[in-house]
Amino acid sequence: MPIAAKALNNFTAKLGYEFDDKAWLERAVRHASLDVDDDNEHLEFLGDRVLGLVIAEDLLARYGDESEGDLARRLGQLVSRKTCAQIAKAIDLGSIIQADKAAMSHAGMTDNILANACEAVLAAVYFDGGLEAARRVIMTHWAPHYDKQVEAPIDHKTALQEWTMKRGQPLPYYEIIDQQGPAHAPEFTVIVRTLEAQAVAKGKSRRVAEQLAAADCLKQVTLKGQS
Repeated sequence: MPIAAKALNNFTAKLGYEFDDKAWLERAVRHASLDVDDDNEHLEFLGDRVLGLVIAEDLLARYGDESEGDLARRLGQLVSRKTCAQIAKAIDLGSIIQADKAAMSHAGMTDNILANACEAVLAAVYFDGGLEAARRVIMTHWAPHYDKQVEAPIDHKTALQEWTMKRGQPLPYYEIIDQQGPAHAPEFTVIVRTLEAQAVAKGKSRRVAEQLAAADCLKQVTLKGQS
């Protein structure tokens, strides 16, 4: 189904980039749930790499004196699906996304679809205008998220790993103990074990469940250390 020209023009104004060939943009907002040949999955794949390259290069320029681990944590936060979904909402990308209504109706799926489309749009800009055009778009819309990073973020899994390493203990062990729900909206149950504690958590992805379990486990071992 074609997207109205007015809607596309309104979006490109918010994006800050005018396409020479809007067919790239139209494909970028065509989600895989539509089950068509020219959906946005390939663009999403490339857009993720374009985003990572641009952000990584800029982080080296900004924080060249930081360790690789700190840079990796900054990068992980800036290119995360959560950040991509937030940016997609800020530029009203959802107004032109084409996706199956059933997929959009599942809790937690909307942000995932928005994040996918955000990456696909970056690839569309790359194909239409080259890397420098994509860089300008990325640096414009990711700037507020840079401002939030006063210090390099430490995710819960990394913090728990560092806690065990400092004490000479084996690294935390993560295991999926249950997976339910349809393929497009799964729910994972993960357990994490250390020598001193273990925790179970659920999430819409394995990564989210592992982070939640690590946070709970870290809280337990920290409280033990204070008692």
